[in-house]
Amino acid sequence: MVKRSRPNPGHLRPYIDSFALELRIRGRSERTREMYVDAVSWFAGWLLEHKPVKSWDQVTRKHLGAFFVALDDLDYSDSYRNNIARCLQQFFKWFSLEEDLPNPFDKFVPPSAPKLGTKMVPVLELEQMQALIKDAESLRDFESRRDAAMLRMFACTGVRLGELAGLTLTAVSIADRTAAVTGKGAKQRTVKFDYKCAQALDRYVRVRASHKAAGLPALWLGVRRNEQGMTRSGIYQVIARRGERLGLKLHPHMFRHTFSHRWLDAGGAEGDLMELNGWDSPQMLRHYGASARAARARRAYDRVDVMGGL
Repeated sequence: MVKRSRPNPGHLRPYIDSFALELRIRGRSERTREMYVDAVSWFAGWLLEHKPVKSWDQVTRKHLGAFFVALDDLDYSDSYRNNIARCLQQFFKWFSLEEDLPNPFDKFVPPSAPKLGTKMVPVLELEQMQALIKDAESLRDFESRRDAAMLRMFACTGVRLGELAGLTLTAVSIADRTAAVTGKGAKQRTVKFDYKCAQALDRYVRVRASHKAAGLPALWLGVRRNEQGMTRSGIYQVIARRGERLGLKLHPHMFRHTFSHRWLDAGGAEGDLMELNGWDSPQMLRHYGASARAARARRAYDRVDVMGGL
């Protein structure tokens, strides 16, 4: 989800900065720190705009409840609101211990995350995937070559956004068609990609060599900022724009769902998919495999004469 503009947390910022320091001390990853700090800053800015408070110790369960109602009115998903709630819960747990004050999250019931497998996950049709890739590969400029490689990498590996964004030039072997990615919990694994993805990467790497920031270790480079590789947000925006060109509401995680769906629908082994996707629990396999099971069931319907010829 692309972030909407956030209000300024104003005089509530010092404790947010202290919480960020605490997260560093705990050894939390940069991504986790960004997520937690963003959520708390958002809530703080919202408070100052709608329920002005002088300090954090004035925040109550009513303030929390009103904030999550506001998020619901803005059509944020249950899953997203639950993520925000978990971030705020950690902040107030730390704040209450730091200052020996009551925790407003005590007895507060945050939005529940949807149960895995209860909602059909969206997947891309093959025709949509073909149109996206064809559109990107229709031109030979830097951005088109880069975007085509990104799209193919997402589609044929099922990697997460953070895993793709974290790729370095040396982590990818075009000859072996492999990429070493770092997933959740800093777990590393090697993913495989197909020959057409290898070709798209080869074409991108060629034009990348002439980029002003070609010396950077990051695989993906932007066209404006030359001091660092592309961020997660930057890649997200590229994918969203590519979808908009074809009238599709597209986000990177949709490729992971689609990869898992097509793997299982084509008869790929479940254990192999768990390894490729970096899953430790079969719970995620059941969640991602729901659409493939439904597709197989619909095809089976035509093979089974439920009416007995009537």
